[in-house]
Amino acid sequence: MDGPSAKKSTSFETLVIQNINNVNDLKAKLNEIISAGKNYEFDVSSCLKSLLKSNDESIVLLSVHAVSELVKCESKRETYAQKEIIEPILGILSKEFCIDKFELRKQCLRALGNLCCDCDVSRKIMLENNGVQILNNLLTNTLKVSEFDEIQILICKTLLNYAIGGQEFSDSLDKCGVVENGKNILIAELKKDDMNDDLVSTVLLLLSVINDNAPEFLYSDETNVNVLNVLKETTNVELSELCLEHLHSQVREHDSVKTLLAKEGGVQLVCVRLNQLLQRHEEGELSADDTQVEGIVKQACYLIILILTGDDAMPILYKDGVGEVYLTMVKWLDSPNHHLLGTALLAIGNFARQDDYCIQMMNDKIFDKLLDIFEVYHNLSLKQNSGETLPIEKSTLNQIQHASLSAIRNLSVPVANKRVSAAQGRAAPLLLKCLPNVDDHHVAYKLLAALRMLVDGQESVARLVSGNRAALQAIARWGGAGEHAGAAGEAPRLLAWTVRHVASERHGDMLQVEGCILNLVNMLIAPHSVMQNEAILALTLLAIEILNYKHTDEYEKNFTTHLIESEIGKHLSVLIETNCAKMPVEVAENLLAFLDVTSKCETILRDYNKAKVHSALQKLVDARKDFSEELKTCAFDIINKISDGSG
Repeated sequence: MDGPSAKKSTSFETLVIQNINNVNDLKAKLNEIISAGKNYEFDVSSCLKSLLKSNDESIVLLSVHAVSELVKCESKRETYAQKEIIEPILGILSKEFCIDKFELRKQCLRALGNLCCDCDVSRKIMLENNGVQILNNLLTNTLKVSEFDEIQILICKTLLNYAIGGQEFSDSLDKCGVVENGKNILIAELKKDDMNDDLVSTVLLLLSVINDNAPEFLYSDETNVNVLNVLKETTNVELSELCLEHLHSQVREHDSVKTLLAKEGGVQLVCVRLNQLLQRHEEGELSADDTQVEGIVKQACYLIILILTGDDAMPILYKDGVGEVYLTMVKWLDSPNHHLLGTALLAIGNFARQDDYCIQMMNDKIFDKLLDIFEVYHNLSLKQNSGETLPIEKSTLNQIQHASLSAIRNLSVPVANKRVSAAQGRAAPLLLKCLPNVDDHHVAYKLLAALRMLVDGQESVARLVSGNRAALQAIARWGGAGEHAGAAGEAPRLLAWTVRHVASERHGDMLQVEGCILNLVNMLIAPHSVMQNEAILALTLLAIEILNYKHTDEYEKNFTTHLIESEIGKHLSVLIETNCAKMPVEVAENLLAFLDVTSKCETILRDYNKAKVHSALQKLVDARKDFSEELKTCAFDIINKISDGSG
């Protein structure tokens, strides 16, 4: 019915209920409403408000039950979201709990839970009328005995529907002691032979909502440890997932929780449970489908890696190379499961942030293992690119290549490891061979970074890079891929480091490949002074070798042409003018050395004059009070030379 007819019908129904004098008839009417539930078409909120105040407890019980059924209908919920309905229900729940009032309290909790579902009006009435404290007091009382799991579940589900509304509501849970009671429920359930999974999952969901609304919220160590203990004891997949979600949320925001879980054996527990889960899934023992299992595996793997990023957690887990977690990660390097393998690679990369761990892992042949993994997955990627169908997604192939290269790069940081790698003679040739075939920019970024670490201090490796035309072409190509910042930033750095470490007679190799000089010139205006300085030093070394020593005219012309076409003058002007106040003195000294060498070439000098490099230099000198007189004199000489526009 619509419009006035519906209103008339509702008014008539209200009038009928108000005029029932016989208690049994009234009970029958309330039972009729309860049976119809959310399909009951009349608004009888005014009647129920009155009946909730009845002295007849059986009428109150039926009225509360009616409310709980009616408000299952979302469109009716706000109609009954009134203080005159919610306050009497809270009043009932605030009274001393006794077993003979069980059903009444049960229906009160159902009514509040349904009223708070997606309804901020009800939530605000709860907040303003001490509803959370009343429910928590009831929860405290039920914890004193063991028969009231059902009431505890209803309280927690009501609070869950309430807290989902946002931080305004979830904040009140902690203030009123709900979080403490949630922890107490977990402790009590862990003491039982069989946990009540429904109750424990509801508590975990409640903790999760609080964390979702306030990501920075830190639970007590005792709470987090008991969540970990639930994960240890349960075989329920859904419950395991909730535990992992909770721990993940805490670890993501708090290093102290990373350390706590490392100390409490949490990472090793997750590793064991992961192995068990995958084995049970493989043997068909789980009711969960592939998607759900994969989701849990991913979440568990990510949790392991997050904990390993903790500076205090890492040494606990490494334990001088004999830690259970570290040894598990080494074992997973041979795993056919891509999630476990990927986790192991990322873990090794994290352990490799510590130099002494790196050296130990190199001695334990982990570096060789990483190269094996990269080579296998790179070859699989090539097969897939050629059209061959493989039972593995391209994104997974890329992720594993990326993770293995990241670990290779980190293991290559210590000088001792660079020497070992150079002496073995496998890593650099392998990476250089693979580089031209890499099409994923994330993989390229890590490959270039790994090569840069291997080049550092190792002339033999630098010589391999400068002498590999295909690799240089690939480096130049990635250096020009501005839309991929990682690879585009690493490529010119690799070129710069190669120039610094290779013998001067090999500098000309760079001129043979289009784009190498352009990469270095573009790096002059990189956002970081370290990169700017690397570009200046590399270009200076090239200029000294090519312009100062008597090479063929064609050789010098080739270098000069590359610089001019790369707009060297404009880049230098931008570099100087945008860094007048902040350019480190060391960078300024190197810059002037480059300008001094290159300004001896008239072609380059004219480009500097046209780009007003001398004006930019004057601004730099004027802006700096920390330059020495010698440095200023050098700058003025170059300014005059460029200003004159001739050698």
